[in-house]
Amino acid sequence: MYFDLLVILLFGLIWIGIVTFLRLKKSLVYLIFFTIFYTYIFKVLDYTLFQFQSLLLLKHFMPGLILNGQTAGKNINFVPLVTLTPQDLKTSLLNILLLVPFGFGLPFITNFRMKKIVVIGALFSIVIEFLQLVTGLMAKMTFRIADINDVIFNTVGVAIGYILFVGFVCIYRHISHNWEISANPILRYIAERPQINKQPR
Repeated sequence: MYFDLLVILLFGLIWIGIVTFLRLKKSLVYLIFFTIFYTYIFKVLDYTLFQFQSLLLLKHFMPGLILNGQTAGKNINFVPLVTLTPQDLKTSLLNILLLVPFGFGLPFITNFRMKKIVVIGALFSIVIEFLQLVTGLMAKMTFRIADINDVIFNTVGVAIGYILFVGFVCIYRHISHNWEISANPILRYIAERPQINKQPR
């Protein structure tokens, strides 16, 4: 509980620092989209690292603590796709869904197009898997498997998210053709995303 509060406080302070810096250069609408994406990133890290791997840190402060984790080093997979079983279907689907919001949300706070978004998403997934591996090796126990397949399916999720972003903005522009969106900064921000070329009216 105390660790969770400490993590929330730390991420809250980081958010305040970033927003304070961005406020000098960015609009309020941008900060809203940034905050939504930042919260999502925090939840991903919380799910993949903080909720389980953080327990391993307690072993250094509470040597008598009994944890039912798996031996680190035996739960590493660097062989892509070949080792997948039908039972892995649910996990693979969840890994895809986990980073769909990444591919959908990052274009709202950057001008990056698909290639950069997918590369950043893949690097984000690699960092998570690396931290899972390192924390497991340090504690000689882990609750997570460092798996190349997770990176692959996470990256697929990012690509799907970006495709959904493109589709969403295109459809939004089409249905809002006759709307008066210029007076609403949030609607205008969505309609003017630079990744999608505007079609002549």
